[in-house]
Amino acid sequence: MNAIPVSRGARRLTVALVAGSLALTACSGAGPGKKSAGGKELAVTELTPKPSGTLDRVTWAVSAEPSSFDWIHNASFETGQIMANVCEGLLRLAPDMSLQPALAESFSNPSPTTWVYRVRSGVTFHDGTPLTAEDAAFSLSRNLDAKAGSFWSGAYENVSSVKATGPLEVTVTLKQPDALFNAYMSSPAGIVDSKATVTAKGKAYGTPGGGVNCVGPFSLSAWEKGQSMTLTRDDKYFDPAHRAKAKEVVFRFVRDPAAMVNGLLSDSIDGSWFLPPSAIGRLSASGKGTVYYGTSTQGFNAIVMNTDGPLKDVRIRRALSMAIDREGIIDAVIGGAGEPQKAPAVPGSWGYAEKTYRGAWDGLKVTEQNIETAKKLVAEAGVPAGPIVVATTSAEAEVPVIGAEIQSAAKKIGLDVRIKPVPADQYNAVYTDKKAREGIDLYLTGWGTDFADPLQMYQYFQTDHFYNFSGFSDPRYDELIVKAGRTQDEEERARLVTAAQKIVVDELVWIPLYAPYNTLFLNKRITGSPASYVQMHYPWAADLGASS
Repeated sequence: MNAIPVSRGARRLTVALVAGSLALTACSGAGPGKKSAGGKELAVTELTPKPSGTLDRVTWAVSAEPSSFDWIHNASFETGQIMANVCEGLLRLAPDMSLQPALAESFSNPSPTTWVYRVRSGVTFHDGTPLTAEDAAFSLSRNLDAKAGSFWSGAYENVSSVKATGPLEVTVTLKQPDALFNAYMSSPAGIVDSKATVTAKGKAYGTPGGGVNCVGPFSLSAWEKGQSMTLTRDDKYFDPAHRAKAKEVVFRFVRDPAAMVNGLLSDSIDGSWFLPPSAIGRLSASGKGTVYYGTSTQGFNAIVMNTDGPLKDVRIRRALSMAIDREGIIDAVIGGAGEPQKAPAVPGSWGYAEKTYRGAWDGLKVTEQNIETAKKLVAEAGVPAGPIVVATTSAEAEVPVIGAEIQSAAKKIGLDVRIKPVPADQYNAVYTDKKAREGIDLYLTGWGTDFADPLQMYQYFQTDHFYNFSGFSDPRYDELIVKAGRTQDEEERARLVTAAQKIVVDELVWIPLYAPYNTLFLNKRITGSPASYVQMHYPWAADLGASS
């Protein structure tokens, strides 16, 4: 599950408008790759330089306060980036997007429908009580309880049971093979907390008054409602490689982008992810710190909400897609800090069989700009009777800009686009409220995967899926995705997924726009965190230390 509501911030893709020179560092051991975009050479890296010492305190800015710190209700970027440092799962996502053991020291797949996790011995929760398989089984099983309302229940769709089969062994039995289940254990779907704590706290669990009792390099020591959350280093944390270098990390809730930038420039805030769109030029030229670009699994799309209106004919959808100047959008909106997107699942999500995914990606042409071909498609299909309605919001600066570009592109090929501004507090209602989608043909939003497997993205286009907003249905597509979900062989799974991908792209149920890089600012006194898009599933703050 990785929808990215624009104003709410759930896995939000907040892009950065770049003006002026960028301070970009290629780090030793990070394997950075040079990317030319918008006429600039951008160093894209997984890591920032290693720290040389420890810190007493780090102050970090997040743009919103968590509504809950209960991991099954973790659906926001702000919550995720804090929780990743407090509550570990069975697995974690490494900076290179690979899966690493965390609370499970090992795992096995003895049969296609069985996963066995060996829980680490000698590990304690923040209150000092020992971690057991019973705690792990209880925690995972919360996602199966419909009354609990887990936002991660989809990861358990194929699970029939979760049981402690030994003092330090948990066995998950599936209804059918599920190629994604193990990867989900690196997300909040795999987080473990104390059964005794969750049970005793009841409804207070995950609130400012109730707190949590997890395993992580930091514990939640204070939550000042409306102001900040403070994490304190757990010196008994089990993993020496990820023991925190800072004694304390304070997450300040800074809703005003201008206030965030001023805090970064005044050194009252040490760092932040996903900088305000107009800020990177000032920050990179300020001499106060460094702007980094990391690999990402995220993309920005124009999602077709209604296939019964002016976008009913696929030729009109293709014409509109071919009229859009993606390079122009990338330059105007994110200052060249991204790549044109050809399909819903972006290159950063290719965690295996990269050659197969790359070959399929390179063969996709419908997202390449071609005005003349687009005009011919419109002539063949006929101009729709009514305008194409594109929803935008002022909650994020990039959305109106993209809407205007789509409107301009449509006009060039004889199509009429009408922009429908939607209030910030209503824009994300489309995810859960069918009525909120009425009167909208295209919806602009970011979307990505929780881990490096495109299959997670393409499951959303199956018939009757919750996120299949347009009602797209194709038996060929459904069969390919079902087969892929049951296939452990990665090369074969990639062949099935790319075959399904071609169907979705040919039909343009979503019109892909661009894949941005992950953005990060660190001031001069701190360094060490990853730059890649793993901040919701990796204890990144533990890596922050003093720069040399």
